[in-house]
Amino acid sequence: MDMFDCGIYSFVNAVTIETVRYWARNSYQHIDVLINSAKPNNGVVYESFNNDLKRLYKSFHNIYDELADVKRDTNVYFMVKRFLIANDHFMVILQRLKFEGFNGYPELYQVTYHILYEQMYVKEIFRPLMITSDVNTDNVVINSNFRRMGLGTNPIQCIYGQIYFWSIIGAEHPSIIMNISPNETKQLPKKIINEFNNITKKFNDVNYKLSNIYPKLNNMNILVVIKEFSKINEEFIRLLYSLKDNIESLPNIKNNLPKLFFAILEHIINEHGYAKLLTEKILESQYGKNI
Repeated sequence: MDMFDCGIYSFVNAVTIETVRYWARNSYQHIDVLINSAKPNNGVVYESFNNDLKRLYKSFHNIYDELADVKRDTNVYFMVKRFLIANDHFMVILQRLKFEGFNGYPELYQVTYHILYEQMYVKEIFRPLMITSDVNTDNVVINSNFRRMGLGTNPIQCIYGQIYFWSIIGAEHPSIIMNISPNETKQLPKKIINEFNNITKKFNDVNYKLSNIYPKLNNMNILVVIKEFSKINEEFIRLLYSLKDNIESLPNIKNNLPKLFFAILEHIINEHGYAKLLTEKILESQYGKNI
């Protein structure tokens, strides 16, 4: 998969049809999660939100479908612009859902923020195409409060932002998985539950280390953290497959889990597969194949 790897800043090389298509699919899957998570967790998706989300679902799905059979000379700019228009509308709804229907329900609140972060992130992936003016270097790092977004004006800043973002997402994923159907997931082997908690801690550790090195950020100190992130991410992928296998072997749990659980599990596996490929691409382009 081609993706924004922090090493190339021309749009043609940095964002390809596969990247747009990947995030279009991710976006309509996020809408599925929102709509189907509300009722089981006592939240409300008001009718106007529901209608808007269904419309956006169709918009993202259309982009995904239309890019299935196109060639490399397709007008990627036009498709990105379509995606970003839908994405901006989606982010507005997410901001409102936090306080208008999902407020007071911790699981829904976390899921909404989680999805919002991802939609903010993908907007930054497409920034090189949509913004031609210079970017102030003070505003390019995805920092702890997400008030300033961006993937940087140079590769090191971009790498920092990428790893910080995917560590945020990685730290939240275990909680999201375990809270989709908590009564059933609590019956899983204690070893798996403990490993999920440990993964969350490890991803949080990565971001703590990133923030500490940022004042003196350079190719070597960030490389240490990239390698650590890569190791944790691969450990998490193995754990996700282990969870999947354990559920398959425990029919009393499997039969009581909602379809949403399996859809989210597959979605998260795909996202961390994306992060794995992204990390490999960064390491290859910035440090060489044998690093």
